[in-house]
Amino acid sequence: MAGDKILVLYDNRSGRSDLQPGWGFSALIEIGGHRVLFDTGADKLVLEHNAAALGVDLSAIDTLVLSHEHCDHIGAISSVLHKDLDVFYPASFSVLFKGEVEEKLERAPWHAHVVSTSEEIVPGITSTGEMGKEIVEQALIISTSAGPILITGCAHPGIVGIARVTTQIAKKPLSLVIGGFHLYKSKDDEIKNIVDAFRKLGVQQIGPCHCTGEHAIMILREAFGPGGLEVMAGTQIAL
Repeated sequence: MAGDKILVLYDNRSGRSDLQPGWGFSALIEIGGHRVLFDTGADKLVLEHNAAALGVDLSAIDTLVLSHEHCDHIGAISSVLHKDLDVFYPASFSVLFKGEVEEKLERAPWHAHVVSTSEEIVPGITSTGEMGKEIVEQALIISTSAGPILITGCAHPGIVGIARVTTQIAKKPLSLVIGGFHLYKSKDDEIKNIVDAFRKLGVQQIGPCHCTGEHAIMILREAFGPGGLEVMAGTQIAL
């Protein structure tokens, strides 16, 4: 549909002088008339500032998806919660978080959805379901005419493993892998192995950001050439 897009609201880096950087990640996905926010970033002031600068009304978001229970991905959740909001989060979230959810539900009747396995979030967007053991995480698969897009929060379970599972769910190669790849401590040979794995999976484009780390981002983007997209707060990708 015309106007469908991914818009990055929150990242370690900013692509515009009027946007604030901050450690964390948040992206708005507009598809088929739905407005889905994937993660919130850490700081509500940064999220609210960037949303306003980008012309995004946080109260108009109809769905919030949380990748995992780290503060740089859920810290600004209070800026987004409103009546009738659908919130999808992994079943592995802590008892503390779930208790806070119940408390907030009493004050604002939004809808909690606990995710364990792959399921549709809205038409055109599917959750991978829970992945990983120590740090459990979900990612999103966006259906587009060019092929499926994988968007990750931090990829703690491993970006290649997530991409492999996503390819199996989508039953076709990924047109784009975007988000945090969690490679900021990785060595060059490890990063190059990821490039090789992506190519074997048929990944066409990548958009690494957030916890991928500056050095890894450079190597990945150079390896993919024109298919290595620069992603930061303010980046917009048409679907």
